[in-house]
Amino acid sequence: MKKRIITLFVTCGLFVASCSNDKDDEMFVEPKTVVEPKTLSFDTDLNSSLMFQDSESEEVMTANDRRYNIAHLIRVKAVDQKSIEIANFSPIDIQDATIVATISSGVGSPSQVVKLFKISKIRAHAKQIIKYPFVEGTTLFLDMDNNTVDLSQYSTTGIDPSKIAFDFTGDNPTIVTLKKLDKLKWDIQYHDFNPTNDPNSNWSDDITPKQVRRFTGLMINLGLIIVSDTFKQEFLKEQIIGNDGTTVLTLAEKEKTYNDLLIHPFFQCGAVGRAGNNTIGLGGGSTFGLADYVIKDYINKIGYGDTPAHELGHCVDFNHSSNMTYPKTIDNISTGFSPVMIRMFNKFFAEKSFVITLNNYYKPADFN
Repeated sequence: MKKRIITLFVTCGLFVASCSNDKDDEMFVEPKTVVEPKTLSFDTDLNSSLMFQDSESEEVMTANDRRYNIAHLIRVKAVDQKSIEIANFSPIDIQDATIVATISSGVGSPSQVVKLFKISKIRAHAKQIIKYPFVEGTTLFLDMDNNTVDLSQYSTTGIDPSKIAFDFTGDNPTIVTLKKLDKLKWDIQYHDFNPTNDPNSNWSDDITPKQVRRFTGLMINLGLIIVSDTFKQEFLKEQIIGNDGTTVLTLAEKEKTYNDLLIHPFFQCGAVGRAGNNTIGLGGGSTFGLADYVIKDYINKIGYGDTPAHELGHCVDFNHSSNMTYPKTIDNISTGFSPVMIRMFNKFFAEKSFVITLNNYYKPADFN
């Protein structure tokens, strides 16, 4: 009897020890590190200021610092090794964007691409300077495959501005639409082409903040048309006449012209016309000038597109003998770049395909 009691006691003891070890193992499993990008907002006067407001000087509005690329409407640029500026060059609020940073690791080493932070909302034309998250205590980030990346090496020194580049991404409908503009190479800057206010000039005396605000939306909607597959198909089907006024461009020549529109490097946008002057557009090279009512009408004017197409035609090196500027009547049909653009504007209006509308433009009084 005693033997059985002792044996039972020992067996239970072993069982207890075994159970205890299992529990100890579970208690000391190292927890998995969870990494989430920092979320910021630039949606009030407390966390951002606004560009292109009525009180802003023309000198500031037209400065080189305000040059931006249409593919990077949320522009992030390094101010110094530890600070960046975030700016929204669209006239609409943008929500749920992720800022992506590409960090050069040196010759022969792959670059690091990380999700630097999220923006819950950045209001139209907002800008703000902030410190890099890794300078302010965040060291772990995610790459585009959601693998953890440690950037603690930059927490003290920061990053050489020449070693980092930025982009934005997101999956809401507004961002998905804006990212279609990635096909374009357009840099955009607003410009006063009549700094002396010469009354005999075809250019307006000054470009106003309201005109700049409206121009930011115009260039976006215009770009969305040009990058669309439907526009490309319509343009390549159109009978385009060259600069001699008679030669019809081949398909290959039209494809080159279409590509020239996509890769045009720079537009200096200005305002033309004045009292007693009927000039409605001036263009060529980087110059892209439109009259005040043309800058205004893009938001809801059916039949819009003639004047912008005409000046774009000049920007890609066509003259007035070509129907890349003035349309030509062929077989009783108005033919050329402008008619294609007008048809496309009407189609986008009908299908509600524009991203900039009166419903989301942040200062609807600009169009009164």
